[in-house]
Amino acid sequence: MSDKPVKNDQSRQQTLRENWEVMKPFVHFAFKAMTVIGGALIGIIKLLPMLAKTKAPASKSKKIIKI
Repeated sequence: MSDKPVKNDQSRQQTLRENWEVMKPFVHFAFKAMTVIGGALIGIIKLLPMLAKTKAPASKSKKIIKI
């Protein structure tokens, strides 16, 4: 088995840096989007108990209105 020669560290670091520069906007957008979605989910979860308490009670009068 022949092993390929290892690339020098400078070119590897340069490649990683270039890849990061390309992906950086996408990573930034993903973090912002997850923050917005997480905030919305937390708001919904906080709102659910309040909605359960304010659920409309059953009609108190059992009158039937005929027209």
